[in-house]
Amino acid sequence: MKKSAIIGLALLVILIIISGVFFFTRGDSLKKGINEYESGDYVEAIEIFNRLIPYSNYDDSEKIYFYRCKALNGLIDELEEDYDDELRDMALENKDKPAYEKAANKIQSKLNKINSRIGSDLVIVPGQKKSSIASRGLFYNEFFAKYKGSQFLEELDFFELKKNKIHDGTRIFEHISSFYDRYPNSIYTPQIVSMIFDAIREATVVPLTLQDRVKNIIINFAVRYPSSQEVSRIYISSGDSVNLRNSPGTNSAITGKTVKDELLIQLEKSMDTMQVGDTRDYWYRVATLRGVSGWIFGKFLSPIDIQKFTIAQGEEIWSLNDNFSSWSDSNTPENWSHIMGGDASAVNFRRNESGNTIVYNSKGIAVTGLFRRCAVSKNFSVALKARFISGNPIVILSYVFDSNNSFSISLDQDKVDINGRSIPLNGTQWHIFEISSSDGRFASFSVDGELLAGRVPPASNSPLKEKGLYLLYQTAGASTACEVEFVRLR
Repeated sequence: MKKSAIIGLALLVILIIISGVFFFTRGDSLKKGINEYESGDYVEAIEIFNRLIPYSNYDDSEKIYFYRCKALNGLIDELEEDYDDELRDMALENKDKPAYEKAANKIQSKLNKINSRIGSDLVIVPGQKKSSIASRGLFYNEFFAKYKGSQFLEELDFFELKKNKIHDGTRIFEHISSFYDRYPNSIYTPQIVSMIFDAIREATVVPLTLQDRVKNIIINFAVRYPSSQEVSRIYISSGDSVNLRNSPGTNSAITGKTVKDELLIQLEKSMDTMQVGDTRDYWYRVATLRGVSGWIFGKFLSPIDIQKFTIAQGEEIWSLNDNFSSWSDSNTPENWSHIMGGDASAVNFRRNESGNTIVYNSKGIAVTGLFRRCAVSKNFSVALKARFISGNPIVILSYVFDSNNSFSISLDQDKVDINGRSIPLNGTQWHIFEISSSDGRFASFSVDGELLAGRVPPASNSPLKEKGLYLLYQTAGASTACEVEFVRLR
């Protein structure tokens, strides 16, 4: 074949490919999809993005996946507005009423058509006072799987946080804590603090386990944004057991008492100053993170002194923080026990500057592992520092929050595994592994502060059934050597 003929044939093939791509994409472009999204035609935008995905380059693909998620979020907001009455009829409190089934059928029929058209996974989420519409996470998971380090993920997660504020407001502090775990330096920190203040104003109680966490978020915000108007509403109680009252004035009924140096959020301020003893000042209506609120005389308040705080002072407060400093014997860390039938001799310890590390060396003689019974919930963060030395893969940590659900980290020489999801990693180096969840339905997984996996579902087939923490679980017949420096739970 002549050279010119070959060139001609090649050009023809290229032309056919280009024509085919144009046919399947119908002349679509990223810009066109974004324009449809911005104009509010979310279904059309998603259809464009769906057609573009197979033919896009890596950089454009990231934006396509992102805007597809944004378009789906916009569609959800639009559907919830359009079907507001029906979603109220579908409240769980109305489940026995005729309107419930009628509304459910109407919405479900609409969602089925949309899902069929754009390949989404929209579902109805039952609520006590009002149901809502949500995605099971298909678009998000596809985006995350390909671009888990994308800067755009934070925006999508913040959208979910705002949705949770609307539809699950009683648990807003759990959702905020979960978001802040993933994005401790979030650009949305001012909005998060506004959410906190709004929830406190609405008398939403901060769970005891999260009070220190919420306090740290507020303090870190104040350090980062000292000139913010919100900072002027943050006070410290300068007196101990000072009365809080139901209205300004010393003769008003007592609603509670302050604790010295606790954080107080200003909700209101009296119009005029009043004289109390030898001091003239305003009265302030304040709320504590403990859920106590009332009016307090200004004499007993001090504006937060930002100079006393640093970001470092806002570090995590863990309900369990064990660096294995004490051992009941050479094979058993204090407060831990060996699993039934376990080989205790596999566990020893090595002293270092931070305390002790567990040195683990199973011989494969019998099943091995450590167990600690502790308070567990579906809202948690658990972390440990560990390294793999040699041998077979091992479950270095398992968090069991009920008899059928758990999150487990397995470590090997060249990978780490979270509930069956394997991630390449040099396991022989020290790493800090962390699993976090706000509701137990999904968890995020981080290594050394980097998010590596999101929306990890719990495992239901674990042999470990008792609620609590498990360390260094290995089956009989497998030998492993590794080391653990600390484990933390919140």
